[in-house]
Amino acid sequence: MNTLATIKTWLENADALVINTGAGMGVDSGLADYRGNGGQWGQVESETDQSVFEVVNPKAFLDNPTYSWRVFGQRMKEYAETKPHNGFAILRNWIDTYQLDYFCLTSNIDGHFQKAGFAEENIRELHGTLAYFQSSRPHLTKEVWKNELTGNEILENAAKGIFPTCPVSKVMARPNVYMFRDDTYIDTRSKAQENKFKLFLERNKGKNILVFEIGSGPHVQTIRVKTRLLRTEYNANIVRINPKDYTIKAPNIGIAKGGLEALTEIDNYVK
Repeated sequence: MNTLATIKTWLENADALVINTGAGMGVDSGLADYRGNGGQWGQVESETDQSVFEVVNPKAFLDNPTYSWRVFGQRMKEYAETKPHNGFAILRNWIDTYQLDYFCLTSNIDGHFQKAGFAEENIRELHGTLAYFQSSRPHLTKEVWKNELTGNEILENAAKGIFPTCPVSKVMARPNVYMFRDDTYIDTRSKAQENKFKLFLERNKGKNILVFEIGSGPHVQTIRVKTRLLRTEYNANIVRINPKDYTIKAPNIGIAKGGLEALTEIDNYVK
C-alpha cells in the first residue's frame, strides 16, 4: 500500500513522464523476450548452432541474406500481427489525466509505441526499428527510408532469393536496426530522435520527472544507462518494473512483476 501511495503522489506531482522499456514490455503482448525462456536470440542459436553474435551482424547479413531476411521478416510479421497490451493504454491515460509532458525510450524494434498511439516525435528507438530500411553498403548512401513491405512479403521473396533493394545505391537493403558488431548502421534517424529527447530534457530541467522503467534487464544496458542519467542528473523518481531484475536504491521503487500486471495494479489504485 505504501508503495502504491508513493507512486500515486509521484504521478500527481510530476511534470513529465519518461517511459523506458526493454524486451520485457512486449512479453504481455505475446512476444518472446530475447534472453529468457523461449527468447528470440535463443531460438537463433539453437537453429544455427552459432552464437547470436555470429549470426545477427552486418557481415553475416551479407554472407547469408536468405537466412537473415527470414529472421527479420518473421519478426516483422509477428510485430504486425501483435496488439500492444493494455499497459500502453494505461500509460497514455496517465499522460492525459495528469497533463504530463512525456518521452518514450525503448530498445525494442517492434514499433509498438507508435502502434499504441504515442506521438512519433516523442519516441526514441535506441536500437533502431524494423519500420525503416537502409543500404547494406552505407558508404554508397546514408539514405534511410520507410519500409512498405510486409513481413509476409519479405518471407515469400526471401524464399525465392529476392531481397529488398536500396532505391539510391541499388544494392541490397537491410533493416535500420543496430545489430551486434555493427559498424554499418546508419544513425541519422537515431540522432534526430536523440536530439528531440535532449530538447525534452531541456524544457523539463528543474521540473519533476517520473520514470517508469519496464522490462529492461541488466544484460543490455542501453535503457538502464538512460534511467541512471535521469536519476543522477535530473533527480527523477524511478519506478523499475521487472519480474526478476527489479532492485533499485531507495527512495526509488522496484516492483517484482511483469509490466501489464504492475501497471494495472497501480492504475486501479490511483483511480
